[in-house]
Amino acid sequence: MKAKLIRTAFPLTVALFLAAGAALAGGPSTPLGTWMKGNMVDAKNNQDFPALVKNFNTLAGKPPASGDYGQWSAIAKAGSAAAAKSDMDGVKTACTKCHDTYKAKYKKDFPTTPFP
Repeated sequence: MKAKLIRTAFPLTVALFLAAGAALAGGPSTPLGTWMKGNMVDAKNNQDFPALVKNFNTLAGKPPASGDYGQWSAIAKAGSAAAAKSDMDGVKTACTKCHDTYKAKYKKDFPTTPFP
């Protein structure tokens, strides 16, 4: 009886564990990521340029307190300037540059830091 229970419960336990991991992997892993998803992604997808200007300015004014993030504000200001001109290519360029430069490092350095 015990062996049958283990054979039945083990696959279910593994399936639940994998499903939970998959659910967590799909969402933002930092407070900044949550903010980005609710603000930057929606504004970009909707081509809401006034919101993009505002959100890039928020980012420019809140560089990480420590670490090597010297271009953070300049990249965000470039994104804001592009959004002010309704230049979606410029917006995407700023997003990509910041993510390529800082995303992995930020996730490592500030996994739980509140934003904004």
